[in-house]
Order: sequence, then structure tokens, then C-alpha cells
Amino acid sequence: MEQRIIHACGHEQGHYLTGFDSQQERKVKWLKTTSCRDCFVAEKRAEEAAAAALSNAAISHLDLPPLTGTDRQVSWASTIRTKRLAVLINSNSGVDCYACLQVTDAKWWIDRRDLTDVDLMAAAAQASEVQSATAVTASITDMHRTA
Repeated sequence: MEQRIIHACGHEQGHYLTGFDSQQERKVKWLKTTSCRDCFVAEKRAEEAAAAALSNAAISHLDLPPLTGTDRQVSWASTIRTKRLAVLINSNSGVDCYACLQVTDAKWWIDRRDLTDVDLMAAAAQASEVQSATAVTASITDMHRTA
């Protein structure tokens, strides 16, 4: 049965409640102490924006190369990269994040977004080695073509 609840934020919202009467009463009591859906979403977006601003400030001194990928990948990966680099820089002040700074593939950041800091650093070092080896191979190939 749907009940109209006035939330702590003052907005009224309909909720479909099921269960025994005692369960519904308990749920109504709890819902009255929470924000409505719209206010909850607005609060979360504001928190995310504040966290993003802090992350951006923490890495503003870094000269990050642009990410490559589709527009959606780049947008998502930029958020991931900024957040992860800010955490690495703030929590491990002695850690060399150089390998992470060199990774420009948006898909790489998205695929590794759930790695621990240690695993992320190791994956970045490995990716950096592969990228360096590829660059050396390309330059050797170019030298052979011009010779």
C-alpha cells in the first residue's frame, strides 16, 4: 500500500510499503527521519562535487597528459585518475607516482579502478614498461626505414 510520507527535509513523497502493520509503522517512522529521494540525490551530488574539488586541488601541481579513448571513457577515467592520484599523493607522500602519471589510456584506468594502491602502482609500472618497449621498437623500425 502506498503511503505519503513527509520527510525530514519537509518534502512529501509516496512510498509503497509492504509487510506486517508493525513493519510498516517502523518503516514510516524511519522514513520520516530521512531526506526525500530528490534531496538525497542532491546531497550526494554535492558531496561528490566537493570530493572532486579536493582531489583536483591535491593534484593541480601535476602536469597530467590528456587521456585517450571515447568521450565517455575519458570523462569517467578522468574522475577515476584524479581521485586515485590524489589518494596516492596524500596517503603515501614518499611514493613515486610517475608510472601512474604516464598512463593515458582511459580504458586502462576504468579497468583498474578497483585495484588497491599497491596493485595500481604495479600495474602502472608494468604498463609504463610496455609503453617504453613499444616506443623503442617503433624508433628502431623508423631508423631501419630511413637507412
